Amino acid sequence: MRPETIEFTDGLPVKAFVRSIEQYPYHWHDTLEIIQVLKGSVHVGLGNDNLLLKENDIAVINIGELHRITKSEQDNEVLILQIDASFCRDVLPENEYFFIYCCSPYHESEVPEKYKIVKETIAQLLKALSEGPTGNSKDTIHNILTNMIAYLNYSFDFLRWGYGITPFSEKLVERLKKIAGHASGEQEVQLGLKALADEVGVTLHHLSHDIKDKFGFTFQELLYYSKCEQAAKLLLSTERRVIDIAMECGFSDVKYLIKHFKQNFQCTPSEFRKKHQADKKSLASQVKFHDCPLVESIHITKI
Repeated sequence: MRPETIEFTDGLPVKAFVRSIEQYPYHWHDTLEIIQVLKGSVHVGLGNDNLLLKENDIAVINIGELHRITKSEQDNEVLILQIDASFCRDVLPENEYFFIYCCSPYHESEVPEKYKIVKETIAQLLKALSEGPTGNSKDTIHNILTNMIAYLNYSFDFLRWGYGITPFSEKLVERLKKIAGHASGEQEVQLGLKALADEVGVTLHHLSHDIKDKFGFTFQELLYYSKCEQAAKLLLSTERRVIDIAMECGFSDVKYLIKHFKQNFQCTPSEFRKKHQADKKSLASQVKFHDCPLVESIHITKI
């Protein structure tokens, strides 16, 4: 389960199902996952964030993103869409950095029209899936998925919009994506940002301030979170020493991994491993949910 393997059938790069979830521990998979709460509410854990998703809320779980889902005080029914990562990459072949920030509790009130379009597209997809994997239906499903991924990529791309509603310029976005995709150390990040500042005609201080204002974090902090997330996956799925994990994830010293890990996960790497790592049998026993009929969700998701 760590990572969780998702199998797609009927020649379709998507799965859709409804579950009533009690607990689903930390896991990740090679899919783009969309969660929409149909009834009740659930907690979704992403790093240090613990989101409460209520009825009709949606959240996107990015490809390979570490997450967990737990029941709130209310019973729930949750629609889960999983889209094959290879299909996403085929749709966006030139996009090396693909990170979507689409989360109702934090964002929907500012851009309700964007979320409305996503929810309408989900409803169209479910209708097409309900018709079965026939020839025409497959084409329809592929077209809907292609349009959905393209729309999510532009309208919710984190490096384009951050947490706000005003996008960075295309030139700046392109450069930020290159830095995010290739920089492996703080020195490289600084050099990349300095070159970018010179290119767009502003000072490094001005550019860094704009980035922090947009994202709520410095660019280095964003990349450190990515490294800590990778470390968390290794802590859960291997028995490697913390010092070796630090080196593998690009930290020059284990103390820097510990420092940034505590900032992002509110505990040390060793504490995280002790709390969340489990063998296959005990991990399976922690997963608690039951499936609900998918057909009932089709009318619920209509806008």
